[in-house]
This record gives sequence, C-alpha cells and structure tokens, in this order.
Amino acid sequence: MRAVNEKSTVEELTLRVADLAARVAELARRLELTERIGGNGHAAQQTAPGIRPAQETIPSEQEADESESPIEFHTESGFAIVRPWEAGERGAPADGEYRLRVSDSRGNERDVTVNISRQLLLETEMHTCGRVQHSSRFWICCAERHLAKYVDEHDAFPNGNQLIVESLDPEEVLSAIRWKKK
Repeated sequence: MRAVNEKSTVEELTLRVADLAARVAELARRLELTERIGGNGHAAQQTAPGIRPAQETIPSEQEADESESPIEFHTESGFAIVRPWEAGERGAPADGEYRLRVSDSRGNERDVTVNISRQLLLETEMHTCGRVQHSSRFWICCAERHLAKYVDEHDAFPNGNQLIVESLDPEEVLSAIRWKKK
C-alpha cells in the first residue's frame, strides 16, 4: 500500500514540476520580450559600441498578449487570478484601479477591483524620481500580489469584491526602486 502511495505522489510531483517548468518558460519568454521593449513601448537599443543595430520590428507587450491566452496567476490556496484585458476585453488600466478576474478551486469566479491609494501612487512616484508613475505597469503587478496575498491568507474573495492597497511590502519597495533603472 505504501509503495502505491509513494508512486502516485511521485507521479503527481512529476506532473506539477512539468507544469511549473512550462509556466517558467512562458514567463521567461515574456520577460525577455519586456526587456527588449523600452518603457515607452519601443525596442530597447542594446548593441555593442560602434555597431549599428539592425532594423528590427518587435511587437509591443499588448500585441504579444493579444494573440495568446492571458497568464493565470495561481496561489497556494487554489485561487487563479487573470488580467481580463490580456484576453482582449479592453486595454490595460493605467489609473490605479485594476479589475482582475479571480476564481477559486470550486469554480466560483468573481471580478475583484484592486485600488491603489492615491497617496501611495504619489509617494511612490516621488520616491522613485518619476520612474514609477500612476500609469506604470508596476501597479498591475502590485495589485496582483496584494490580491494573491489576501486570498491566500483568508481563503476567500475580498469583501465587496474590492481591495485597497495603501502600502508596499519590502519586495515591492525594492522593485519600485529598481523599476526601469538601467
């Protein structure tokens, strides 16, 4: 009996590792695309000194995401968070209010609005010398992280399907400091 349980556990772990490897590969591809695209949507020029870069058309992040299904952010407690605008429903928000689609392991699905406080937006823009503005994609990542943390800690959707972010955690502060810094 123990051998059967160990075998099924090993098979389950193998499947999970394969799934994670596929997700990491997709995230690495998107990271590479993001690094090749400058903060303003234009290709970043990274060539050796004295060598002119070849003309190259690189799709914007939005164009790359429109042709594929959106990434699902899975939490340890079984929730999945999706950016609806990546599925072509609308453009990415840029105003500190992020509506994310959240589903739990039982198949319940809700749209949850994550609001970044105006004070936090202003303070962060000031402390990063303007690198993280209110329209920055940094805030999308921040909204996802706070929502994921909430559903993991509470194993439930936020009350009223709304969450307000009033401060950054230490990892986000470090990320904000380095944001778009070359």
